[in-house]
Parts: sequence; structure tokens; C-alpha cells
Amino acid sequence: MFDPSQLTYRTEDGAALIRLDRPEKLNALSEPLVEELRTAMERAVDDDVRAVVLTGNGDAFSAGYDLTESGGTPDSGTVPSVEDGLERQRHVLPLFTTIHDLPIPVVAAVNGHALAGGSDLALTCDLTIAGESATFGYPGVRMGGLSLSLVYPFVMGIKHARELMYTGKTVDAREAERMGMVNRTVPDDDLMDAAWAEVEAIKKTPKATVQITKHMLNDVVEMQGYRPTVRNSGYMATLSHQSEYGQRFFEIRESEGVGAAIEWMNETDKP
Repeated sequence: MFDPSQLTYRTEDGAALIRLDRPEKLNALSEPLVEELRTAMERAVDDDVRAVVLTGNGDAFSAGYDLTESGGTPDSGTVPSVEDGLERQRHVLPLFTTIHDLPIPVVAAVNGHALAGGSDLALTCDLTIAGESATFGYPGVRMGGLSLSLVYPFVMGIKHARELMYTGKTVDAREAERMGMVNRTVPDDDLMDAAWAEVEAIKKTPKATVQITKHMLNDVVEMQGYRPTVRNSGYMATLSHQSEYGQRFFEIRESEGVGAAIEWMNETDKP
């Protein structure tokens, strides 16, 4: 029996609707949520639906990885070890390959922030529809961090990927659409209707045709190096936490809280 505690799952009209359900944490990707999300995706295949709609409950799609559990123990006062990081990657990275390999399309309906891991998640989906309030980016590069899945260049091209990954800047939904990060932007009140409209359009194409087409399109990005890039970026993200700036970020997080660490990250020039 699938009884998730950090997301909701239901099927209707030939599709599965998955809502990340940690609104008090802006749907931050905890390890339990990642595991439940992988299970929900696989459950959708078992339920024989034509597509998955993925969104967030509350004011955010997902603000990223849960920084409160990034270390070995929350009260340890230490920087996460390489071993901690590798263990985390072992749990998290399969989520992206699960979505990539899923034989049915996943439509992301992005409400509010989709940052860091939330951005990775939204852009890994087959289609991404953004509400006007949505924001995208990977601000963690400002503390020496790296994208866990490095999906950006495969979605928006190398020039835009360089811009966001060199600077850590965030972009609004309209700019994300211009960059090719999202398929379209709609008013927030129309977001779910727009996502369901994509599902209805998909249902007009034979199931086998969609599955074969997804497989062929996946082959294109895999020939460009998608799968080893996801794997290796996970390793590099782990090592980046050992940099001077990664260590300083986690030291401030432990002593002053996540908010103070983020403020330092965004306001401090680094040589």
C-alpha cells in the first residue's frame, strides 16, 4: 500500500496528479520526499495512466534540497563529509533518471519558486508549464555549489546555462520561457488548467507512439552525454561542499541558521 506523508497522489481522467506536500518548507526536497516521489512515478506506470502532472502544494513548486538535512547530523556543527554527500547522491540522483526513463510523459506545473533541486526537478520533466509567479535558478553556485543533475544545458542550450550557472541569478517565468526553460507561461490561476490541457493533447496520440517517441528523444540527449553528466555532476556537487565557500556556508548555517547562510551567500563577493 502506497501511503505517502510528504506528497499526495491520485489519478483522474487517465492521468496521475502528484503534489509535493511540504508547504511549510516550500516543498524542499527531503530524502523521504525524494523516495516517495520516485515511488509515485513508478506507481503511475502501474496505474496505466497516460501522463503525470507534477506540482507543489502552497506557494512554491520546490525551493530546492532540504538544507536542514544536508549534514551528517543536524546539530553536529560540521560541514557535510564526502561520505555524507555520496550517500545523499545515491538517494537523490535516481529520481531524475526515473523521470527521464519513465515510459509516460511528466508535465511539471510550476507554481512559485523552482530553485536549485526544485529547478532540476521541474526541468527534468518532459513538459514544463509555469505560472507567472514562478522563478527558476540555481543560487547555490554562489557558495561554491553545483547543480546536482546539471540538466540546464540539455534544456536551454549552453549559452543560457553558462549565464545561470556562472552567476547564480534567478529568472522569472517570462524570462525562463524566452530562454527555453519552460514550454509556456500562463496566469497563476490558469496553471493547472494549462497542465491538464497538455495531458488531453497527449491522450489524442496513441500511447505506444508517445512511448516510442519519448524513447527516441531520450536517445538524442543521451548521445549528447545526458546520463554520465547527471552521474558526474552528482559527484562534483558533493566535492564542491568541501570548498572554502561551501564549508563557510555550512558553518554559518549551523551557527546562525539557514537564513543567515543564504544572506552571506548572496551578499558576499568571492575571489
